[in-house]
Parts: sequence; structure tokens; C-alpha cells
Amino acid sequence: MNNKLHIDNLEAVSFLNGLVFFAPVALLVRTRAGISLDQFFILQAILSVTIFLGEIPTGKITDIVGYKNTIVLSQVMLLIARSMMLVAFLSKSYYVFIIEAIIEGIANCFTSGTISAYLYQKYDEGEYVVKSARVGNFGTAGFIISTIMYAGIYHFFGIEGLLILTASMNVIAVLTSLGIEKDKTKATNADDAATSFAKEHNRACKKLFILKLNAENIIIMVTLACVSISFILINFFYVDKLEILGISEEWMTAIILGYSVFQMAAEKILDTIGEKNYFKAFVMGFILSGICMLVFGRINIALVIIPIMLILPLIVSVPAYIFDEMENMVIDKNHLEDKRAEVLSAYNMGVNFVEVVFLFASAFVAGLGVSACFTVVGVLMILLAGVHVIKR
Repeated sequence: MNNKLHIDNLEAVSFLNGLVFFAPVALLVRTRAGISLDQFFILQAILSVTIFLGEIPTGKITDIVGYKNTIVLSQVMLLIARSMMLVAFLSKSYYVFIIEAIIEGIANCFTSGTISAYLYQKYDEGEYVVKSARVGNFGTAGFIISTIMYAGIYHFFGIEGLLILTASMNVIAVLTSLGIEKDKTKATNADDAATSFAKEHNRACKKLFILKLNAENIIIMVTLACVSISFILINFFYVDKLEILGISEEWMTAIILGYSVFQMAAEKILDTIGEKNYFKAFVMGFILSGICMLVFGRINIALVIIPIMLILPLIVSVPAYIFDEMENMVIDKNHLEDKRAEVLSAYNMGVNFVEVVFLFASAFVAGLGVSACFTVVGVLMILLAGVHVIKR
């Protein structure tokens, strides 16, 4: 019980990172600064390309300096990005927004896979998945609180107030991250770090990508991409679905708060399922997610769609947390433990590529409606569940 009540520094950092007070009006931050929609999409593309190109180099750096140091570095970069966003908004400079997107992309690269790798080397297999969900829940709790508070802050202090308060939380996050417990993989001294870097650089010249493009790795990347794209669809198309149903977009805040609260049940569900049943839960979770995506895309009945909106993020999250452990077990099987961060970054690089392809494809088939996107992902998730069963 005491362990449940104890909040460690990593959980606190996750909570503080969830306090993005400007998130409900993220688009307005750009458009109120004179950024057109075309420029907004270019900024998103710059962010995605930065993450795509930065995954491998930052993964290599992480394996050299250690997970804890990389988490601190990512918090520093995120603070710089948030500060640059405030400067960009006040100066109404498109070029400063571009710089902010690049810095934010680098921060995301340093975060990508690092927390997963840190927790995996720190906790036993049975504890890892539940702990991951717990850390994620603190981020969700921060998101819920910032979503509740943003309306009042926006009313009295405007977008500037939202940006300043978010940056202030990032300052606290940087300081808090310094107290995260050191990991076992950190180089013991500066000479060891320099030696490791030299060896790593020589290897990098010979081999840029650590992963082979085999069936196992492709399945992992596509599975991760399905999870990521599912949340992209949820974040971007829930509002469109409400409009199709004739429901005011003002209800979107209530929907966000509702599914965020439900999503926090993932930790308890995973703890109840138990490690022995994780694979079955992953398969069933992916099948159920696929079915919900199909129903969401094809049916326009409010009494059916609203409940799906509330539980779909939770249904996707549970198998996603389980797959994080499965992914790390593959790394162990292939004896790549000392390159864990780099391998996870390589996987995420593949995920980013699939995302970019999907988003461009979605733009071409936009005329078919939102249902086409949900249908494709839903079918793919069900098929992937079958692939994992056969592969097992």
C-alpha cells in the first residue's frame, strides 16, 4: 500500500509533462500568431521529419550517456522548445516556430524509448508493464488537470498565460528529473564515456542501422504504428465524428476528460490480468480495438459512438503497454541489451515512417470520409492479432 502511495521522481516528471495547458487550443497558438493552415501542416511535417532523422543518433547517444541523463536532457530540450513557442507567439515569427518544431522533435527523440528502456532494466518482467502504466497514468492525470484548468487561465490571461504556465511546469520538470535514480547502464566515468563514444562512432561508420529488415522487426514496427495511428485518429477525428452526429464540439472537453479518466484504469487492469495472461490480453485487446475502430468508422449512432469514444483509448492502451514488454523481450532474445535505446529508436523510426505514409495517404482519400481511415486501421489491427498468434 505504501508503495502505491509513494510517488517517485519519474512519475512526478510524467505528471508535470502532462500539464500542457495550451493543448486544447494548440492550433490557435499558431493561427493567432499569423500562421496559416498550410504553414501549420508544414510545421507538423518538420516535427515528424526531425523525429524520423533523429531517432538513431539520439538512441546511440542514450546508450552512451545512460537513460537517466537522457531523460534530463530531454526535459531541458522540452523546456527550450516551450520557451521558443512563447517567443514565437509573442513575436509572431514563422521562423521561430520552425526552430521550436525542430527542438521539440529532438526532445521527442531523446524521450523515445528511453523511459521504456529505463524501466525495463530497473524492474522485473512482472512489474515492468504495471509500472509503465503507472508512469503513463501520472501523465494522464496532469493532462486531465490542465484540461480542467485551461478555460479559466485562458479567460483571464489568454494564450500567453497558458504558454507561460506550461513553461513554468517544464522548469520544475527539469529540476525534478535530476532526482531520478541512476540506471545501471550509465558510463562510470568520463574516460569510459569517451571510449564508448569512440567505439560507437567507428561502428556507426560501418553500420548505421542496428536492425535487420526481417519479418519479426517489420511486424513490431507495424504493430507499434497501429497503436500510434490509432491515437492520431482519436486526437484529430473525434471532433469530426461529433459534428457528423450533430453534437456540439463544446462537448469535446467532456469527452477528453472522460476517456482520460477511463484510460487511467490501465494500471489496475494490467495488475489484475497478471503476467501469465499478458499475451492473451494483448491479442484480445488488439482484436477488440480493431472491432471498435470498425464500428466507430461505419456507424453514426450517438448511443453507440459516445461509449466507444470513452473506452477506445483504454482498450488500445492496455495491449500497447503489454507490447512494450514484448518488444523489449525481443531485444533480449537477440542479445542487444547494451543497445536497447538504439534499437527502440530504430523501431520508432520505422513507426514514424509508417505514420508519414499513412497521413499522406489519408490526405489523398479524404474524400471517402473519416470512416475509411478507421476501417483500414481496424482491419489491420485484427489481422495483426492473428499474425502474432501464428508467430507465437
